[in-house]
Amino acid sequence: MPTTKIDYNVAHNILNEKAPNEGDLIENDDIISTPYGLSILEIQGELNLPKSFPQPNENHKSEYLENFVRVNDVYEAVKFGRLEFDPKNQSNVTLYIGKSQRLLGSMVDLETPLAVLRIKTNNTDNKDTEDGDLEANRDDSIKIVDIVKKKIIFKQRPLPIM
Repeated sequence: MPTTKIDYNVAHNILNEKAPNEGDLIENDDIISTPYGLSILEIQGELNLPKSFPQPNENHKSEYLENFVRVNDVYEAVKFGRLEFDPKNQSNVTLYIGKSQRLLGSMVDLETPLAVLRIKTNNTDNKDTEDGDLEANRDDSIKIVDIVKKKIIFKQRPLPIM
Protein backbone atom coordinates (compact mmCIF):
# COMPACT_ATOMS: atom_id res chain seq x y z
CA MET A 1 0.00 0.00 0.00
CA PRO A 2 1.43 3.43 -0.92
CA THR A 3 2.44 5.73 1.91
CA THR A 4 3.73 9.27 2.21
CA LYS A 5 5.16 11.52 4.87
CA ILE A 6 3.00 14.37 6.23
CA ASP A 7 4.78 17.45 7.55
CA TYR A 8 2.72 18.53 10.57
CA ASN A 9 5.05 21.12 12.15
CA VAL A 10 2.71 24.05 11.45
CA ALA A 11 -0.30 22.11 12.78
CA HIS A 12 1.59 21.19 15.94
CA ASN A 13 2.36 24.87 16.60
CA ILE A 14 -1.23 25.95 15.84
CA LEU A 15 -2.77 23.31 18.09
CA ASN A 16 -0.40 24.30 20.89
CA GLU A 17 -1.27 27.96 20.15
CA LYS A 18 2.31 28.90 19.31
CA ALA A 19 3.11 31.36 16.56
CA PRO A 20 4.40 29.54 13.47
CA ASN A 21 8.11 29.76 12.76
CA GLU A 22 9.06 31.82 9.74
CA GLY A 23 10.39 28.68 8.02
CA ASP A 24 7.09 26.86 8.55
CA LEU A 25 5.16 29.15 6.21
CA ILE A 26 4.98 28.15 2.57
CA GLU A 27 6.02 30.83 0.11
CA ASN A 28 3.30 32.06 -2.26
CA ASP A 29 0.69 30.70 0.15
CA ASP A 30 -2.25 32.83 -0.98
CA ILE A 31 -4.63 31.95 1.84
CA ILE A 32 -7.22 34.50 2.88
CA SER A 33 -7.91 34.37 6.58
CA THR A 34 -9.98 36.17 9.19
CA PRO A 35 -8.96 37.69 12.54
CA TYR A 36 -9.57 34.18 13.89
CA GLY A 37 -7.38 32.48 11.29
CA LEU A 38 -8.63 30.44 8.36
CA SER A 39 -12.42 29.95 8.47
CA ILE A 40 -15.23 28.22 6.60
CA LEU A 41 -18.05 30.32 5.15
CA GLU A 42 -21.51 28.71 5.53
CA ILE A 43 -24.42 30.30 3.68
CA GLN A 44 -28.00 29.05 3.97
CA GLY A 45 -29.19 29.27 0.39
CA GLU A 46 -27.75 29.50 -3.06
CA LEU A 47 -25.38 31.96 -4.70
CA ASN A 48 -26.11 32.63 -8.36
CA LEU A 49 -22.64 33.03 -9.83
CA PRO A 50 -21.53 33.07 -13.47
CA LYS A 51 -20.69 29.61 -14.78
CA SER A 52 -17.71 30.76 -16.85
CA PHE A 53 -15.09 33.45 -17.03
CA PRO A 54 -16.05 36.23 -19.50
CA GLN A 55 -14.31 35.99 -22.88
CA PRO A 56 -12.26 38.97 -24.10
CA ASN A 57 -14.48 39.44 -27.16
CA GLU A 58 -17.68 39.77 -25.10
CA ASN A 59 -18.91 43.29 -24.32
CA HIS A 60 -19.23 43.75 -20.55
CA LYS A 61 -19.14 46.80 -18.31
CA SER A 62 -15.85 47.28 -16.47
CA GLU A 63 -17.72 47.11 -13.12
CA TYR A 64 -18.86 43.57 -14.01
CA LEU A 65 -15.37 42.50 -15.10
CA GLU A 66 -13.87 43.65 -11.76
CA ASN A 67 -15.61 40.66 -10.12
CA PHE A 68 -13.43 38.17 -11.99
CA VAL A 69 -9.88 37.29 -11.02
CA ARG A 70 -7.31 35.10 -12.75
CA VAL A 71 -4.68 33.77 -10.33
CA ASN A 72 -1.25 33.06 -11.80
CA ASP A 73 -2.87 32.66 -15.25
CA VAL A 74 -4.13 29.26 -14.06
CA TYR A 75 -7.12 29.54 -11.75
CA GLU A 76 -10.22 31.64 -12.35
CA ALA A 77 -12.26 33.01 -9.45
CA VAL A 78 -15.39 35.10 -8.99
CA LYS A 79 -15.54 37.79 -6.31
CA PHE A 80 -19.12 37.61 -5.04
CA GLY A 81 -19.03 39.86 -2.01
CA ARG A 82 -17.23 41.80 0.68
CA LEU A 83 -16.86 40.37 4.18
CA GLU A 84 -16.65 42.83 7.08
CA PHE A 85 -16.10 42.16 10.78
CA ASP A 86 -17.81 44.38 13.35
CA PRO A 87 -15.03 46.46 14.98
CA LYS A 88 -16.84 46.35 18.35
CA ASN A 89 -17.47 42.60 18.32
CA GLN A 90 -15.26 40.58 15.95
CA SER A 91 -17.62 37.58 16.14
CA ASN A 92 -20.35 39.53 14.27
CA VAL A 93 -19.88 39.52 10.51
CA THR A 94 -21.61 41.20 7.56
CA LEU A 95 -21.35 39.88 4.00
CA TYR A 96 -22.26 42.39 1.28
CA ILE A 97 -23.27 40.73 -1.98
CA GLY A 98 -23.17 43.18 -4.84
CA LYS A 99 -24.79 46.54 -4.13
CA SER A 100 -28.20 45.23 -3.20
CA GLN A 101 -27.95 42.57 -0.46
CA ARG A 102 -26.31 42.02 2.89
CA LEU A 103 -26.16 39.00 5.16
CA LEU A 104 -25.66 39.17 8.92
CA GLY A 105 -23.72 36.30 10.43
CA SER A 106 -21.60 35.20 13.32
CA MET A 107 -18.35 33.38 13.96
CA VAL A 108 -18.80 30.03 15.73
CA ASP A 109 -16.49 27.18 16.73
CA LEU A 110 -16.36 24.03 14.62
CA GLU A 111 -17.19 20.86 16.53
CA THR A 112 -14.20 19.13 14.96
CA PRO A 113 -11.27 21.18 13.63
CA LEU A 114 -10.29 20.56 10.02
CA ALA A 115 -6.76 20.39 8.58
CA VAL A 116 -5.91 22.16 5.34
CA LEU A 117 -3.44 20.09 3.34
CA ARG A 118 -1.09 21.20 0.57
CA ILE A 119 -0.39 18.29 -1.78
CA LYS A 120 2.29 18.98 -4.36
CA THR A 121 2.20 17.13 -7.64
CA ASN A 122 4.34 17.37 -10.74
CA ASN A 123 2.28 17.93 -13.87
CA THR A 124 3.10 15.12 -16.27
CA ASP A 125 0.14 15.84 -18.59
CA ASN A 126 -0.95 12.24 -17.90
CA LYS A 127 1.66 10.91 -20.32
CA ASP A 128 3.55 7.74 -19.53
CA THR A 129 7.27 7.96 -19.02
CA GLU A 130 9.65 5.81 -21.05
CA ASP A 131 9.34 2.95 -18.59
CA GLY A 132 5.57 3.49 -18.26
CA ASP A 133 5.83 4.51 -14.61
CA LEU A 134 3.75 7.61 -13.80
CA GLU A 135 4.32 7.10 -10.08
CA ALA A 136 8.03 7.90 -10.45
CA ASN A 137 7.22 11.49 -11.48
CA ARG A 138 4.86 12.25 -8.57
CA ASP A 139 5.95 14.42 -5.68
CA ASP A 140 4.24 12.83 -2.68
CA SER A 141 5.00 15.58 -0.20
CA ILE A 142 2.00 16.61 1.91
CA LYS A 143 2.09 19.52 4.33
CA ILE A 144 -0.54 20.64 6.81
CA VAL A 145 -0.85 24.37 6.07
CA ASP A 146 -3.40 25.40 8.67
CA ILE A 147 -6.07 24.17 11.06
CA VAL A 148 -9.62 25.54 10.62
CA LYS A 149 -11.26 26.00 14.03
CA LYS A 150 -14.05 28.47 13.20
CA LYS A 151 -16.82 28.97 10.68
CA ILE A 152 -18.82 32.02 9.71
CA ILE A 153 -22.48 31.10 9.53
CA PHE A 154 -25.29 33.11 7.96
CA LYS A 155 -28.68 31.78 9.14
CA GLN A 156 -30.99 34.54 7.92
CA ARG A 157 -32.25 35.62 4.53
CA PRO A 158 -30.39 38.44 2.79
CA LEU A 159 -31.41 41.97 3.80
CA PRO A 160 -31.72 44.78 1.24
CA ILE A 161 -29.17 47.59 1.34
CA MET A 162 -30.90 50.94 1.69
